[in-house]
Amino acid sequence: MKEIAIHELLGESHVLPPEFYSRAAIDVARDCLGKLLVHGETAGRIVEVEAYLGVNDLAAHASKGLTARTQVIFGPPGHAYVYFIYGMYDCLNFVCEPEGSAGCVLIRALEPVSGLDVMKRRRPSA
Repeated sequence: MKEIAIHELLGESHVLPPEFYSRAAIDVARDCLGKLLVHGETAGRIVEVEAYLGVNDLAAHASKGLTARTQVIFGPPGHAYVYFIYGMYDCLNFVCEPEGSAGCVLIRALEPVSGLDVMKRRRPSA
């Protein structure tokens, strides 16, 4: 399993606790801005997010209810929900809301902070 975590600070591990995600998606989205997304030697500051508000949000995958695809969104907060779109992009979301409620935050954009050379190798056309 790949470890991806949102941190308060770069350096010492300041991984956000599960309670951070067990709140309304709109609040989690707002509070993710400015945090660091860290994966191995790479890190980026979160600069753009979208909140998806569950079964009543027609733009959310969860609007269709509980399915094999969406079961992670209804699960424990803090889990990653990753899906592939347009045949070329992986989208990273973090599950929010208490377990059983569907909500998530899409990480739309990062500002690179460390590991830029690694990022360039991973996405040579970017």
